[in-house]
Amino acid sequence: IIVLSATGEFAAPTGSIPGASAKPAAAKDFITIYCTGLGAVNDRPATGAPASLTTLSQTTVLPTVMIGGVAATVVSSGLTPSSVGLYQVNVQVPDGVAAGDAVKVNLTIGGVAANEVTMAVR
Repeated sequence: IIVLSATGEFAAPTGSIPGASAKPAAAKDFITIYCTGLGAVNDRPATGAPASLTTLSQTTVLPTVMIGGVAATVVSSGLTPSSVGLYQVNVQVPDGVAAGDAVKVNLTIGGVAANEVTMAVR
């Protein structure tokens, strides 16, 4: 899932998700990528316990993110507070990404590539 950090709207074409708010992201917008399987974190919660709301559990390795083939700035990466096993990667959409309804997003961490996903960019 990719959402606009400021509003929580899905980074998808407007009206594309029934019952949910969606709009394309723009250059300089901050987005949040929700995912699983990013590996070790510091301040790890107990097995099966939700991540802390007060002490962030950041990944020990910062992922790289490409949006439409352009390197994005990764602001933070770690477990989502109050969730179990859910990671979030906070990223700024770079300048130079071509607009489209299905712009490719590639995340790599520790030399391992995640499944490619898409997002809408205006």
